[in-house]
Amino acid sequence: MDFNIEINDPIHGFIGLTDLEAKIVNSEPYQRLRRIKQLSGAHYVYPTAEHTRFGHCIGAMYLAGLVGRRLLGQIGFGDDVLQEVRLAGLLHDLGHGPFSHVFEEPLIERQGRNHEDVTEWIIKESVVGDIIEDGGFRKARIADLVRGRRTKKKDGVVSGIVAGQVDSDKMDYLIRDSFYCGVNYGLVDIYRLMASVEITNEFELQFDLAARGALESFLVARYEMFLNVYYHKTVRSVEVMLIRLITAADRVLDLTKFSTTDEFLALDDMSLVSRIRRIEPTESDYAREASEMMNMLDSRILYKSAFEKVLHTEDRFVSKILTKKKVRESIQDEIAEIAKVPSEDVIVDVPTLPSVPYNPHQIDPMEIHIFETIEGKRIPRKLSEFSNIAQMMKVYLDVIRVYTFDHHRAKVGRAAREIFQEVPDAALIHM
Repeated sequence: MDFNIEINDPIHGFIGLTDLEAKIVNSEPYQRLRRIKQLSGAHYVYPTAEHTRFGHCIGAMYLAGLVGRRLLGQIGFGDDVLQEVRLAGLLHDLGHGPFSHVFEEPLIERQGRNHEDVTEWIIKESVVGDIIEDGGFRKARIADLVRGRRTKKKDGVVSGIVAGQVDSDKMDYLIRDSFYCGVNYGLVDIYRLMASVEITNEFELQFDLAARGALESFLVARYEMFLNVYYHKTVRSVEVMLIRLITAADRVLDLTKFSTTDEFLALDDMSLVSRIRRIEPTESDYAREASEMMNMLDSRILYKSAFEKVLHTEDRFVSKILTKKKVRESIQDEIAEIAKVPSEDVIVDVPTLPSVPYNPHQIDPMEIHIFETIEGKRIPRKLSEFSNIAQMMKVYLDVIRVYTFDHHRAKVGRAAREIFQEVPDAALIHM
């Protein structure tokens, strides 16, 4: 594999690009990622968290290439498959909308599609797909790898590199986001992790028990980054406001009504904000709400957290119920009634994820599979058998918060504690 261009990355150093990768990076769909923030609201808390999906995707490609180069030859694959893996890493976030995951909620509500669906669509229907095909590869194959689809048995290895539990995407974003936020939560020995992964007889990826410390550090880093960066109360306040902003603006501007890839690719952080600023507030209630949200964000007048509760549950059903919009709206109405404030001034926020990276292809999806070498033979094990940390993290993490305006904070906090019952006073947030 020949690299004809090098990019100097602050996380990984010099990263080489093949001619095909360079053509994709220079294409308009990929260049758009320069205008999509990696962490939509984090810069309101961590001022230097202004990095974009552009750099993250190049980093994910680089790490996918390192793992692929070590593993793929073991199952008879050469540079062509390595190039496929690198392309999947490079393109895995191509379908993110403005402000990354923030755009996803209104998009799912209007079109029933998430950023992975849009990524596949862009790979297949835009100039990116043409570049892939002209380079001698199949765009449908790259889309499958991005989605973690397995069309043949050995794809457990190929797709697992870019869409697995401990994959190139997560390894890059943990250390990259930690670096740009200026925090130390995401420090992980990714090179130890990459050196310890091996292939099973069933073409799945397993980690050597000897790397238990690095795996535990990975799990702790992920947990700490979600609690202290991604789910930080003020970061989430900004993101809740951005969701309301985009949802209201969508009713005026039909942001999620795109039907062609060109229409979608015209959407980025800057173009979205520019279009919203041109909305006439008197046009409708939605226009007024969008304008008010924009003005508040411009002035950093943010919703305040009146109540917080961190829950850990092993039951995915319970976890999913908390994220249902109608359930949240019902709780919001009840809190507003008790607090005697307008219901639109109360927001219940419940971002949810498994504490351990989730792998739907496994029987035990929140278990990280490892192996122990005994008398020269690899014996399959589960990380939780050897690690109390891994065992404790086999749960879903739910951070329940109730947001409101500062002047409603005390009474909304009391009402929220009454609704959620028996929550200690320490759950009330003070700034």
